[in-house]
Amino acid sequence: MADQVKQIVDALSKEPFNKTFNIISFDNLEPLQLLQILNDVFTYIDTKNKMDLREELPEAMANRMLKFLSLLNYQPQCSLHEYQTGIITGDKGIVYQTLVWLLPRVDQLKTRAYLGQYLVRIDVPEEILQDEEVDQANTEYVELVEKFKEVHKSTEKLKNSKYTAADVKKDIAQMEQEYEQIQKTIERKKTRVETIPNLEELLGAARNLRREQERQASITEQKVSLKAAIQTSEAQCQRLLQQLREIKAATENMSVDKLMSKLEDEYRSTQYLVEEKLPKEVALKKKNCTSLQKVLLEPVVGDDDIDELQESAQELQAELNELHQQRLSRVDPGDEKLAMFRKQAMMIARKKDSLAEELKEYTNEWNAAEEELNRRKAEMKRSGAEEVLTGQEFKQYVSMIRNKGNVYKAKRAHMADLRAEKGVLSRTVDILQAQYEHVRETIAAKEKEKGISGYTDTQDEIQKVSELKGETDEQKGKVLVDMSDMSDRLNQMIADKKSQLNPVIKELRPLRAKAQELEQRHASKKLEYERVSASVGSTIQSLEEEVKELRTTAQADESRYHFLGHSIKILELQNQRIDEELALYKNSDTAARKSSYRDRINRKITEQENLKKVLRDRHKEAKDKHGPNVDQMRMWKDIQAILACKRDSLIIRQQQSDKDKPTGENILIL
Repeated sequence: MADQVKQIVDALSKEPFNKTFNIISFDNLEPLQLLQILNDVFTYIDTKNKMDLREELPEAMANRMLKFLSLLNYQPQCSLHEYQTGIITGDKGIVYQTLVWLLPRVDQLKTRAYLGQYLVRIDVPEEILQDEEVDQANTEYVELVEKFKEVHKSTEKLKNSKYTAADVKKDIAQMEQEYEQIQKTIERKKTRVETIPNLEELLGAARNLRREQERQASITEQKVSLKAAIQTSEAQCQRLLQQLREIKAATENMSVDKLMSKLEDEYRSTQYLVEEKLPKEVALKKKNCTSLQKVLLEPVVGDDDIDELQESAQELQAELNELHQQRLSRVDPGDEKLAMFRKQAMMIARKKDSLAEELKEYTNEWNAAEEELNRRKAEMKRSGAEEVLTGQEFKQYVSMIRNKGNVYKAKRAHMADLRAEKGVLSRTVDILQAQYEHVRETIAAKEKEKGISGYTDTQDEIQKVSELKGETDEQKGKVLVDMSDMSDRLNQMIADKKSQLNPVIKELRPLRAKAQELEQRHASKKLEYERVSASVGSTIQSLEEEVKELRTTAQADESRYHFLGHSIKILELQNQRIDEELALYKNSDTAARKSSYRDRINRKITEQENLKKVLRDRHKEAKDKHGPNVDQMRMWKDIQAILACKRDSLIIRQQQSDKDKPTGENILIL
């Protein structure tokens, strides 16, 4: 715990708290002061917690703190009941653990607290969600939460991005420069174009060309959309034909009576599931939830409580066995017959339940298989694959591939001839292009001599525009013809499909009437069931609200009782300590009096005063010797400098003597 206190004091002494605590003063704080410090940390994380704890009830304070800690995703090291009791009484261990977890991550928790108040999901029971308005409001709430997540993420990205206002201004200035350059380019082009003769006619022709090109693009888009509509209609037609084939295959060996009996069986099985099985399962689930809620609200069960519960369960089981034996001893022959019928009824009910479970499992398997089949078909359509072929279809497909292979070989030989002819024609085109350039240069020279330069180019452009217009008109005519033909084919296909579907529609009309009648009966039964379930649900809801109020009152009283009990124990301990201190103070025995808090504190005070005197004397002695010690240290530094100079001079003298020595290979010195 000393490490925890040191860690807490260090964290509180820094920004933004700036508390002037030390380890001793912090450890001697009262429980209410500790809780106030904890609440100050909560206030820094979220300002909604700012309040004076002396003006707040302990139970409300504990509930508020627990709710806020759960929002911060704090997991206490003890049970929830013990933690709540520790918060109410201001237990040091509980408060220290919480502060140690909070203080190192206050900035992170500040962000989490801000996001938590907007991202906490409201758990709405399923029976309440059946109301359309409540369901719609819940859906809107979930959508708003998701939208808030996206907006917060984008905001954080903008905050962390390096794209500043200066960059935006720089981009704007660059765009303005580009705009000015474009304007200058446009002005130059205008001045250059104004000198061209027949400008208005050329502009009109260009305008008409652009208009025709736009019309051609729109017609092409309409053509593509019509092709897509045709493909969609064909796919829908194929799907309807497949459904028709499945219905015919299912009704080939089935008469109207058999079909009606099948529908009645399905209706009876569905009615049993809706009216008997599902309500029982719902009631069982609600009962389990109620029992689990009771277990969660009860205090922590110890080993002694478990032993008592086991003993009471054994006693109840013994009483139940005894009552069963008494009932068997009083059974008469008529009751034996009824018991036999009851047993048979129970066996039939069990068999019925097992069959219902099997039906449910088979239905789920059937739905899963249908989903898998639809998914595989969708994947095949996306990948462009076709359906699996049968034997005869595969043979036809192989023969078709062979025919296409023969056609491919013939086309390939024809392509080789065309490539050879293309080489000859390209050479001819090059020769003619060279001659054309020569003739064009000659014509340009003649035009320049006559003063009508550019006349041939203008004539060529006008000719090209007229040719393009002719081609556009021709394409328009072709597109219109194709559209009319396509419209006729579509009308014919629709008429054919209608004629094919008329007998099927006639067969489905009586079945549709029967289905509507069954749907009406189902709707009436469903309304009756919903009315009964709504009445029962409202009664259950009122009872649940009453039980919740009683539980809340009981929890508040219980927490108040524990708080007062702990407060009484603390006061009793304090009174006991005071009585022991008074008894030791009044006792005439000096040895016993030495163990009292007063004598111990006095001894500590005397020891500290003696230590203070010793330190004062040592300080005075050091102050008196400070001047001589400084002079002596200066003399030592001077001696070190003299010795260093002598060492340097000795090194220089040795180096000089080494230089004066004679050098050579074979020298004899006598």
